[in-house]
Amino acid sequence: MTIETDSKYVLGLLKNAHELEDTGFINTSNAKLVRSTIASLRLRPTQTLLKWVKGHSGHERNEGADTMAKEAVGKVKASYINLCPPHTLHVTGAKISAMTQALAYKVIMTQKSSDADMYRRRTEINIMRVQNCVEDMFGYIPTPETFWKSIRHKDLELKLQIFLWKVTHDAYWTGTRWANLPKPELQERAICSVCEEVDDFAHILTKCQSPGQETIWQLAGQLWGKKANNIPWRTPTIGDILGCGLARIKNQQVILTGDCRLWKLLIALSAYLIWTLRCERVIANEGRPFQQIEIQNRWNKSINNQLKMDCQMAHKRYEEKALPRGLVIQTWRGVIKDEKNLPMDWIDTDGVLVGIAGGSDDGG
Repeated sequence: MTIETDSKYVLGLLKNAHELEDTGFINTSNAKLVRSTIASLRLRPTQTLLKWVKGHSGHERNEGADTMAKEAVGKVKASYINLCPPHTLHVTGAKISAMTQALAYKVIMTQKSSDADMYRRRTEINIMRVQNCVEDMFGYIPTPETFWKSIRHKDLELKLQIFLWKVTHDAYWTGTRWANLPKPELQERAICSVCEEVDDFAHILTKCQSPGQETIWQLAGQLWGKKANNIPWRTPTIGDILGCGLARIKNQQVILTGDCRLWKLLIALSAYLIWTLRCERVIANEGRPFQQIEIQNRWNKSINNQLKMDCQMAHKRYEEKALPRGLVIQTWRGVIKDEKNLPMDWIDTDGVLVGIAGGSDDGG
């Protein structure tokens, strides 16, 4: 059998199959796919030849493969593919002869991550929530790996990345975590004093009746409504919040990267502010609710700070590390205050604000 591919990356992996197997695929990207591919080739009783062909050059079979790949990406339901190799070809670790100190450390960290993070029951439930919400809203099912990558994206500040990571792992002390403690005064913290319901993150971010949650999502919805696309706003669920970085907003078949980015920032910043206000109300303010005008001003300030940061990060002094100016314009196009009266290159203009109603635009 002869396999033709335009991927030099794949050919390089298969060429080094022995080395990858000796190191247990520890430092290999897409390890499950690579392991399964190599095992499938080893199962063949006859010779397999690999040949590189130039991509996008009119090669009939290569063009046909590209067409099939595009059709697969657009499928509503993912096809099941068995990636488990036979037990006789299952590599369970790295060989001692191939072991280095760096590789041993990587093995230990991978095992800890696998045991402590990826297989916690509550984590798995939250990932399934994300997958269901993304399928419902954007028509595809993300893999867990894609989800973890989305919450580590550079578009999100470190505090937002940590927040989404902890919520996914149910690492904050909320809800039933307090109910399992022996002291009655601590058990009381499991219930929301306003709604008298379990005060978990689903309640805090999407249901709590204390002023803050509903107002913030209304403001986010008003701003999103200024964008001209076919994705209507809805009050996010916990799955929508955690999966905010997985948006695929399209105009026909073209992904609108700016709209996807604004969706991500709006939801992540709003959810983090709801959590911040809740902690201030319960801990610092001894349950005293916030005034509507204060909530609006805090949200306005949060969004405008992100806009200002985007403009600063797009400055030419950052050279290749600068945020693409076109992406900044696409992100905020349609939601800028008095956008028609601003210069074409408004990124370099001081005092640019988002166009939102109510409260003070600068958060004061």
